[in-house]
Amino acid sequence: MTPPRAPAMSADDRRASIIAVTMPLLREKGRVVSTKEIARAAGIAEGTIFRVFDSKEDLIDATVHDAFDNSTLLVELAEVERALCLRDRLAAAVAIMQSHLEGVFALMTVLHASGQPMRPPKHDGDAHKRREEATAELDAAFVELIGTDAELLRVSPRQFIGYLRMLTLSSVHPMLGGESSTPEELVDVLLEGALDRTALPPATTPATISAPTPATISAPTPATPSPTTSRKKT
Repeated sequence: MTPPRAPAMSADDRRASIIAVTMPLLREKGRVVSTKEIARAAGIAEGTIFRVFDSKEDLIDATVHDAFDNSTLLVELAEVERALCLRDRLAAAVAIMQSHLEGVFALMTVLHASGQPMRPPKHDGDAHKRREEATAELDAAFVELIGTDAELLRVSPRQFIGYLRMLTLSSVHPMLGGESSTPEELVDVLLEGALDRTALPPATTPATISAPTPATISAPTPATPSPTTSRKKT
């Protein structure tokens, strides 16, 4: 049976649509996935793939690169409802970040298990600059998400985002083996801390828990006269 003729679209749109179809197949099967399987999932002829990609490896490398791309992530963060309270906005953003990171880790895991791990990115002079720019774009998206509620924080927004990034990453990293945490739990711990204030004794404040107890300074003890004192000769 002849595959359906692919609808006309630009080369960039065609590449993007094929990558989108390849991503879940690559996470499931690794590099052994065939172009025939990809074409079937995309509803196109196998030859259509090679009109926009030089080879299967070229397609796979482009798909891996796309997994790390922040573009979709930034769009999803921009769509978080700004009318929500700060806590709920942050929880929605963390859920988006967790989903993105889980996809990256799933891809890394299956490629490693197949004996064909991710290839390191090409070393070029702009690679480090692009990573820094991507991180800066993500930080800016979170700063914008916090907005005027930054005045509620006792640290700078960027410092807060750094803490949030570390917590989010550790909550889904497969090598850390920690307990999974919901976005709401992560945000709550970061905003409120881990201390249960209701469990403190009535006269106890958080400040007194970590404050050192002043050492007791004893007054010097007067010297005791010796029972035998020398007498002055006359």
